[in-house]
Amino acid sequence: MKADRQKLIIVTGVGYRDTGCNDDTLNVYDSPNAKANIGGWIAHELASAGLNLLLVSRRKERLTRVKNSLHEKFPNSQVDCEAVDLLDAASVRRVVSRVVPEAHVNLVHSVGLSAGNYKVLNDNPYLEVESTPPELPVLEFEIVVKTLLILVQAFLPRLTQQQDSRIVVVSSMSGIRAYPLGYSHASAKAGLHHAVRSLCLELNKRNIYVSEVLPGIVDTGLYDSPEVQKAVVKIGRAFDYDYEKIGLPQTHPREVAEAVKLCLVSQAHILAINMVSKGQWPNMGA
Repeated sequence: MKADRQKLIIVTGVGYRDTGCNDDTLNVYDSPNAKANIGGWIAHELASAGLNLLLVSRRKERLTRVKNSLHEKFPNSQVDCEAVDLLDAASVRRVVSRVVPEAHVNLVHSVGLSAGNYKVLNDNPYLEVESTPPELPVLEFEIVVKTLLILVQAFLPRLTQQQDSRIVVVSSMSGIRAYPLGYSHASAKAGLHHAVRSLCLELNKRNIYVSEVLPGIVDTGLYDSPEVQKAVVKIGRAFDYDYEKIGLPQTHPREVAEAVKLCLVSQAHILAINMVSKGQWPNMGA
């Protein structure tokens, strides 16, 4: 990694969905055949602001495509990438060992079910209770909560030595609002929400400031699936919202990225930002 005395932002969960066109030259931010996920758009907004980035996820080829796309859009950007299994503590520690000592490190953690090896049928996490695989709640909880713990434990010595370290976790409104078809997904996100709040309280006195961004439905390509759309229509009807008639309200992931950037650059310690698409059911609790 290139030595740099400026801030280095570690961004996890960076990726994109494509249409299977297998085009190695596409720019994931400009092509109609791809949709960058939340981590991908966080990388975009931070690179556009001139911040130095290390992008992390499991799939090297996807990371490389995102990195190349960012270099095309922002030729002077300093973006590197590292394929890492965030559930493997030894691999995460190796990443820490390769970050130059002069860099001031901040963390942005944005992972979902796709960060693990488990494949949900039809990519649909919104399952009726009788259709929920018994192993899924534990696996999904582990992916979002255990990865955060491993990442924080690995970087904590660096963060503690710095002044004004920042950790921003992208969780979900699913973590603070119950809904039908949410046994696994909502319970995992609720675990992540409380893990982040616990970190905030524990690390605040060490000058490590933890923020949480909680988006609702975000247009990352997940909701392009007919199965997912049917499930969310069913959930919406429980709150008297008919998305079959009005369409499914979705926030562009750039909006989430801007909230993350605010948490990183603000002079204030932003504890949490809750955000839902206009027209989505807005309840913030059960």
